[in-house]
Amino acid sequence: MQNLAVAIIVLIIALMSGPERVEAQEACEVYRVKRGDTLRKISRRVFGYENFRSIYRENAAEIGRNPNLIRVGMVLRMPCPEGAAKPESDPIGQAEISFVTANGYLPYTDESLGNRGLFTHLVSKAMLRAAPEKPFEIVFVNDWSAHLETLLPKLAFDASFPWTRPGCETQGELTSVELYACQNYVYSDPFYEIVDGFFSRNGTGFDTVIDAKGLKGSTICRPEGYPTGHLEELGLMPPEVTLIQPTTSYACFDQLMRGKADLVALDTRAGERVLQDLGLSFKVAENPHLFSIQPLRVALHKSNPKSEELISVLNAGLKIMLESGEWSSIVTEGLQEQVGALVN
Repeated sequence: MQNLAVAIIVLIIALMSGPERVEAQEACEVYRVKRGDTLRKISRRVFGYENFRSIYRENAAEIGRNPNLIRVGMVLRMPCPEGAAKPESDPIGQAEISFVTANGYLPYTDESLGNRGLFTHLVSKAMLRAAPEKPFEIVFVNDWSAHLETLLPKLAFDASFPWTRPGCETQGELTSVELYACQNYVYSDPFYEIVDGFFSRNGTGFDTVIDAKGLKGSTICRPEGYPTGHLEELGLMPPEVTLIQPTTSYACFDQLMRGKADLVALDTRAGERVLQDLGLSFKVAENPHLFSIQPLRVALHKSNPKSEELISVLNAGLKIMLESGEWSSIVTEGLQEQVGALVN
């Protein structure tokens, strides 16, 4: 009997301390990453199914741009059940449709704006009009370049917005970044058109240049992750110019006022908003001669099994809004908020 008791104790200790032991883990707790862990494995352990997106979104600042790279010893917050509930089945293939965008692109995407921005509002309504039964979410991850370089290829999210589509039919004239986008991404129909232009300090003369050749040799600031197709079209890419790419449009205007950049290449409406926020409206001028009209779209990675069907849903919703007049109402509302902010 004594030998049996000793054997049971030894067995219990072995089960508790052995290398294959799985600790009890619940949602709403924290989890310390162990060797061999992945977000998918942790998700199955915590929720009983693959819900790694919720864990990534909860810990995006800690993990960084690649959800596949988690470090041993990293402490992760496990989402609570209401934020990580297993979704119902969905014809697209996975239940939850997840869009990613970022703050700071006013008036189009920013959590401080009504409906989180004009473009965010358009995408939300398109989904609701075409497929009201499909649950979706829109998450803000403030690293634009990570969206296309990492988050969509790794399927951490299904789609990102807003993006411009490169001229993929003329691949010989594309930059390496644009060629990558053509080879790996598909796009929705245009939801909105912007005017990409150039801003410069008053008195520098760049606001009166009427030919792009007059900008060659200058230093141009364009936020990191923003498409550079219009710069390529105008022949304003290195080595013809010096291109600097800080993380935000606000940083670009800071570089401009410090003399580190001659020009800021940015959507004119977004530029107006940033200038207003920084109190620079009377110190910076927009060039009225050099600009490019760029359609903004939703981008999806070709490897995503639901990309084709999701694009169909988005395009159908956009068509419904255009025909009903709802698109015009949303755009008017978004632009009125922009004007109100500039006036105030």
